[in-house]
Amino acid sequence: MEFTRFMAEMHPRLVPFPVVLLLAALLLDLIGLLSRNSRAHWAGRWALLAGTGTLLLAFICGICAEIWAGRAGVPHHQIQIHEFAATAASWGFIALLSWRLFLEDQHRRSLTAFLVCGFALYGLIALAGFYGGKLVTDYGAAVTGARADSVQSLHDLNILAQRQTDQNLAYSDFMHRSAGAFVLALTIAIAVREFWPHHAPKVRWVGPALLKVGGVLLFFCADLDLYALSDPRQFLDREAQMHKLISLIMVAVGLRLLWKQWRSAEESPGRYQNRIIAILALVGGGLLFTHVHTVAPYANVAAGVYLNHIVMGTVALAIGAVKLWETRWTRFFFPAFLGVESFLLLTYTEGIPWWAGVGHYNRWGANSGTIAPLGHERAELTFDKDTGQMAVRVFERFEDKLVPVDATNITVVVAQGYRETAVPLALVEPGHYAGRADFLKGALQFDARVELPGRTGYFDPWVTPNITGIPPNVVAKFVCPMHEGIRAVEPGNCQLCGMALVPADSRPRTALHDPGYEMAHTYKAGHLVLTPRCNGELVRDLQIVHEHPLHLIIVSADLKFFDHIHPVRQPDGSYAIDYRFPENGSYLLFADITPVGDRSQVFRMEIGGRGQPGSLDLPTASAREVGQYHVQLIQQPRTLVAGREAHLAFRLERAGQPVLDLEPYIGALGHCVVISEDTQTYLHSHPEQFTPTPPPHGGPVVAFHTTFPRPGRYKVWGQFRRGTEIIVADFVVEVKAPLIPQWIQTAFLND
Repeated sequence: MEFTRFMAEMHPRLVPFPVVLLLAALLLDLIGLLSRNSRAHWAGRWALLAGTGTLLLAFICGICAEIWAGRAGVPHHQIQIHEFAATAASWGFIALLSWRLFLEDQHRRSLTAFLVCGFALYGLIALAGFYGGKLVTDYGAAVTGARADSVQSLHDLNILAQRQTDQNLAYSDFMHRSAGAFVLALTIAIAVREFWPHHAPKVRWVGPALLKVGGVLLFFCADLDLYALSDPRQFLDREAQMHKLISLIMVAVGLRLLWKQWRSAEESPGRYQNRIIAILALVGGGLLFTHVHTVAPYANVAAGVYLNHIVMGTVALAIGAVKLWETRWTRFFFPAFLGVESFLLLTYTEGIPWWAGVGHYNRWGANSGTIAPLGHERAELTFDKDTGQMAVRVFERFEDKLVPVDATNITVVVAQGYRETAVPLALVEPGHYAGRADFLKGALQFDARVELPGRTGYFDPWVTPNITGIPPNVVAKFVCPMHEGIRAVEPGNCQLCGMALVPADSRPRTALHDPGYEMAHTYKAGHLVLTPRCNGELVRDLQIVHEHPLHLIIVSADLKFFDHIHPVRQPDGSYAIDYRFPENGSYLLFADITPVGDRSQVFRMEIGGRGQPGSLDLPTASAREVGQYHVQLIQQPRTLVAGREAHLAFRLERAGQPVLDLEPYIGALGHCVVISEDTQTYLHSHPEQFTPTPPPHGGPVVAFHTTFPRPGRYKVWGQFRRGTEIIVADFVVEVKAPLIPQWIQTAFLND
């Protein structure tokens, strides 16, 4: 893990090299194409080789940086966007380099097509750089002392808490070792042909057959530990995509070699076979460098997987390089490196590798804590966020048996964001240490490492016990209608709010409510009646959400007036309330309900005639005065983008002092309502709550999570309670369109 931290720190230092070298390579080839200068082509080829090499190195360092960024609190979805652009660019330049190595300078049409593809891929490099910069400027990623994203969503906490099962890891070990057996057989066949040429005819079919069969098995079997063959999620997973791409290349190369050998009975296909295998090794090695662990990406296992694939990718690149170099030593080094690769695969450990001094260990603690590997031992960290009590126990590698440590005191270094704090722990009994970390009271997650005499152990992320990460191969079939991040495999109740879980529904919202639902309404003489129906039938059973079955938001057509009320259920199943509008005019009603067994439904209704929505020409100020209170709206990211998770944090002060005694209002410490300028989009958000009831007091900051579905201007209202006062602060925010279209993000970013 220490090595992955070093690599993470190298990422920003390495990024400028491929940015400069790849652009230089394309420009040199363009100069060569226009001037027919062979030296320019020669220089461009070497610059492309160097640029692609540094790009792969920067990529794997970036993947390591993502581990620590996620643990620091940078939102997972934002990391994925940066990763997606970098992955597409890296895979593209791997293919481009393979093409260029065998592209003759005199083939001008092919060179023109190569340059068009190259400059298009360079655009992806620029896009990846843009999103990488946003991680730094918006979230403080990799900035020493930065708090990163202090307001995390349930989604991010679920990702941090996610662990692969022991069965998943065992299957992955089996598949890698099976691949090692294939590579060993290929190594033997090539060695026989190189050193005992009189036996070459007997083994000339071995290489093509192994590539073809191995490719088919890799395509269908490599990811069965995570996804069933019928599970379409595998095609959105970057790790699975890499496996399938390599497998398709293997099958294509195998078929090409078989065709070549069938057409020719001479020995020349053997050398052709070696050259093709060398190209496969270069492409495969490059793809191994870009291995992305999209399942449990922040666990120690993921860091170990990256280390494994760095080494295997380096060896694969060496295999391709020595063969393409075509020296007299090739016949020795080519099978030798293949043998090393087979050895690495045959001894593969899914997780921190054996050659790093760890290998397998029991990743589960006797006290439901988080685990750090320590070579022949392991440490378990437990923390009570209510009392601030922290404990570390050192166990045997696989057994829950305490191991004495030669120290009366140890230190746990806790990281929140990119700020680190040392927590001293005192000896309780041999191998067991305890202490207090009061500054962590109420914490939802943190990262930690333990400093022992002569060694350091890095724990998997600690996440509040209310969050249970679902293993990546398990499909969550039920979800809380109020806390979307609370998911389960079996029906039950939400551990936070007690509401019955409903079947998960991944259908995207195309309207405020699902087809079949409707809300009839009448308003006469100040009496408002609302009647919810589904397929013409009265909806009688509604979930109690934040103390009420129906929340009604009333705004004027110009969005200058706002109110939040709760009609009362009547014996006939309708909901009614006496209500007087402040003045004549057009008003919009947004009724928010959650039918039992279904997801929430919102209905937009008009009262007083069809009014024209007003233009939100107010400035997008970040602070305003509301009575005696100074209210500040803090946006994260600072530039709101459609389709991208946003945090809206309200900070309240009175007479220059922070307000610390906000009280629950309608079952939460605050409510945030967002309506678009054209009044067609409605969002209602509550603060993330990780206890069955909201805390009795809060402030000065209350934060909400939401996702703006489309660009434009929105009106935002925050509602809070202090004693008998209801504080309503409204702001106007501007939401920009994403650089990457939303449908691409939805199609290719896998959670």
